[in-house]
Amino acid sequence: MKVVKRNGDLEDYNPEKVVKSLKNSGVSESTINKILQTIKDKRFDSISTDKLYKIVYQLVKKLENKYNASIYSLKQAIMRLGPDGYTFEDYIAKIFAGEGFKVKTRQVYESNCITHELDVVGDDFFVECKYHNSGGITSGIKDVMYSHARFLDLKDACKNKGYHFRKLWVATNTKFSDECIDYGKYWGLKLMSWKYDGKNSLSYIIDTKHYFPVTLLPSVGREVFSLLSRKNILLITEVRDKSDEELKSIGLSADEVAKLRTDCDNIIEAAKKIEKINGGKK
Repeated sequence: MKVVKRNGDLEDYNPEKVVKSLKNSGVSESTINKILQTIKDKRFDSISTDKLYKIVYQLVKKLENKYNASIYSLKQAIMRLGPDGYTFEDYIAKIFAGEGFKVKTRQVYESNCITHELDVVGDDFFVECKYHNSGGITSGIKDVMYSHARFLDLKDACKNKGYHFRKLWVATNTKFSDECIDYGKYWGLKLMSWKYDGKNSLSYIIDTKHYFPVTLLPSVGREVFSLLSRKNILLITEVRDKSDEELKSIGLSADEVAKLRTDCDNIIEAAKKIEKINGGKK
């Protein structure tokens, strides 16, 4: 069986990739075996990555539970932070803040010649965010080179303007092209994508540090997400730490708050079990 990637490329179906993603989502061995057998029985000559994902997601939801299915859909949950990129910028800022950095979003800085609006700014670094609300889109070399040019322009102005920029991060929720990675290595840039690189990847950091977005919660539809995001409540832990009255004050009903509570508790508990099963390793 061939898998049709979102860019149109074909690759051989690799059941081990399915197994790994399911194990990382806390799915039991018996369910994994049933899913693999179901895919095998369908006898596809070829299948798109989207269709394969939907089949696996629905089987996890049916055979396991909706919370493990939600964790399996983490990448799609990040894409639901859109449609614009501002919420993703705020989300990335929360990850850096959770790692102990003091950060601000959408700050304006003047170089010696022009003005720049930066997505996420720390004491001696800034992060340029490249958000995509659908899969199969790669952040290309122009994105990284443009960000690097802004960094060099502001670094040049550091002495005159009193800035202290020493490092540039470029973060995307999809992937970087090979050119981007080579360019980043050469110039010493920090690149954060869904899988690159290892423990610095977005997926690893979210999984291990539990920076789960609220869009992972089964009870968070478009309207509930709109209410939460307006108040910059983007992490499941932020929902958990709010009182019922605080959540009601933003426009949520008592029933919606109760469902959020249940979902938060179950997602966090499922994540803890996965961490225990995997020994903290991904």
